[in-house]
Amino acid sequence: MARMGLNRASALAVAVGMTTLVSGCGGAKPAPIAVAPPPPPVIIAPPRMPSPPSNAMMAMALPQVRPDGLRDTPMRDIDDNEKLWYFRAAFNVAALNCQSPQHARITDDYNVFIKTHKRELDRINKIVEEKYRKRYGNGFARIRDTENTQVYNFFAFPPVKYDFCDAALVLGQEANAQPSKELVTFSARALPTLEGVFDRFYASYENYQTDLQKWIALYGSPEMRAAQAGPATTMAQPASAPGAAPAAASQPPVLPTVLPSSSE
Repeated sequence: MARMGLNRASALAVAVGMTTLVSGCGGAKPAPIAVAPPPPPVIIAPPRMPSPPSNAMMAMALPQVRPDGLRDTPMRDIDDNEKLWYFRAAFNVAALNCQSPQHARITDDYNVFIKTHKRELDRINKIVEEKYRKRYGNGFARIRDTENTQVYNFFAFPPVKYDFCDAALVLGQEANAQPSKELVTFSARALPTLEGVFDRFYASYENYQTDLQKWIALYGSPEMRAAQAGPATTMAQPASAPGAAPAAASQPPVLPTVLPSSSE
C-alpha cells in the first residue's frame, strides 16, 4: 500500500508539473515583430521646360499665315522691281551685320554690287519711287521710308542672323556675277531663298510653342518651374514680331532708316 501511495504521489507530482508547464507556455506574450516603414515615394523630376530655338524670346508673335499659304511679311505683294530693291536692302543689312570672319567678304561684295550695278539700281529706284508717288501722292516719301525701315528690321532679325549671313554670302557673290539687265530676274529668285531662312525659324518656333504647351499641361505653368530657367529668365521680355524693332537687349547695330541712294 505504501508503494502504491508513493507511485500515486509521483504521478500526481508529474501531472502538476505538466500543468504548470502548459500554463506557463499558454500565458507567455510573443516578442513583437519589427515592421519596416514604407519606402519614401519616388519623386521624378520633370524634364526641363522647352526653350525657344536660336535664343529667341519665350513669347514672340510670328507673322500670320495668309490664305495663300505665305507669311504676312514685308515681302508680300511687291512687284519684281521692288524685289530687286528689297534684295539690295537685304544685302545692305548683311554688309552691316555679318562681321564674323567667315562672312567678312560680304561688305566688299556689297560695295562691288552697288558700284557694278549702279546704273540699273538707279533706274529701278526711279521706277519704284514713281509707283509710290502715284499710289500715295505727296506723302509718298514718308510712306516709302517707313516701309523701307520695316524691310531693314525684317532682315536684321537676330535669331536668324547666322543662317541669314550664310545665305547672303552665297547670294551676294551670285548677284555680282549677274549682268545688270538680269538683276530683276535674279532678285525674284533670290528673295525666296532668303525668306526660307525665316520660314525655317518660324516652323521651329511653332514646334517649340507646341512642346511648351504639352509641358505646361503635364508639369505645371512656367512660373511654377521658373527655377529651371535660372535667374536670367527671359519670361519678362515683351513679345515682338519679325519686322518690328528688336528689343533693346538683342538689337543689331543701328541701321539706316532710309535705303541709301545707289550713288553711295
